[in-house]
Amino acid sequence: MQKTSTPQAARSLQIAQRRPTTTCHLYVVSSRAEQRAESENQLTSNKGLKRKRKSSDMSADNNHITGLTAQINSLLLSKEKELNKREADFDRRVSLYETDNPTMGNDTDIIQLNVGGSQNIAVLRRTLTQFEDSVLAAKFSGRWDDSMEKDRDGNIFIDQNFNNFQKLLDYLRMRMNSPSKQVPEKHRPTPTYSFCSMLEYYSLMPAVYPHTWVGRNFSREEISYGTVVLSTKRVTPTAALAFYDVGAFKKAGVSEFTVEFEKGTKGIVGWVNGTQNKDHVIPQPYKIIPNSIFLNVTERKILGPDTILKENMNIDHIKSATKIVCRHDGKLQYSIEVLDDVFDSSTSQVAEATLVRSSVGSYPVFPFISFIGKVKVSDLKYAIDEL
Repeated sequence: MQKTSTPQAARSLQIAQRRPTTTCHLYVVSSRAEQRAESENQLTSNKGLKRKRKSSDMSADNNHITGLTAQINSLLLSKEKELNKREADFDRRVSLYETDNPTMGNDTDIIQLNVGGSQNIAVLRRTLTQFEDSVLAAKFSGRWDDSMEKDRDGNIFIDQNFNNFQKLLDYLRMRMNSPSKQVPEKHRPTPTYSFCSMLEYYSLMPAVYPHTWVGRNFSREEISYGTVVLSTKRVTPTAALAFYDVGAFKKAGVSEFTVEFEKGTKGIVGWVNGTQNKDHVIPQPYKIIPNSIFLNVTERKILGPDTILKENMNIDHIKSATKIVCRHDGKLQYSIEVLDDVFDSSTSQVAEATLVRSSVGSYPVFPFISFIGKVKVSDLKYAIDEL
């Protein structure tokens, strides 16, 4: 006879039957948690590896770029040295040729010219060769007579505007007739863009419109064509300014000039507001001057109109000469470039500033030099595009 189970026994049996299922369920849950933790650990590990690989790749890329940059710089320096060597060799050959063949013509030769295809002119060779370092003098030295372009009648052809070339000849003839070999400023040709462009082509701007540095207590000596030396024996600074806002170049002004401070020379150079210096007042070289930008060679800094633009510059006026190029773009931008090597312009330190004109068409900002010792000034150019 089958026994009948009691309610309590049935309940116990149900509990017993459920236990394996509960154990299995806990085991599954535990297993999933471990898998999730393991997956998270693996993901974290992978991210770490990726970061390390990325960092390693970036480092490798940076090293590669640095290496390429060094190679390019080395190649450029090598090419630059080679080019400088070739230029020096070319200059040496030209110098030797000119020494061996100073001229093949006589000063009294009469040169027949066809100017612009409109008129013929006869002129003495010595009139055209007054300024020995100019392109015009080299052209008519006699070396190139046979190779120059000629018209059907054998006249040397000059491809220039007749009126401009005639003005140049008039000036050269006036200079030849003057005992001092100087032409007063009021008798010089009125500068125009076309006339000055021709002068620049023939390297005659310094001849027709010579450098005029004004000031007190310094001497001026022209040591070569277009190059002057300013010197003083004073122990206090003396000032030299180029006032080109009056007369012929009122609208043009100076666009560029180069100054070389001799070894041991102290001073400042740059563009200084003319309203501050109408009486040749020397600016304080350690102070900022409104509407001005200049280099203090002694203090090794460039000062702008309202702040110091550069300081602790790589120059030493006591041990070596300092070469500076000052530029003006013909508008409002003025700059100072300090060449690290007097004989090599490939490396430099530059600062620029925007300076304000006092009124439309006027240039109150002037080239300015204040110095104790000796400076060489060259390559003075005008903003002829403003004429």
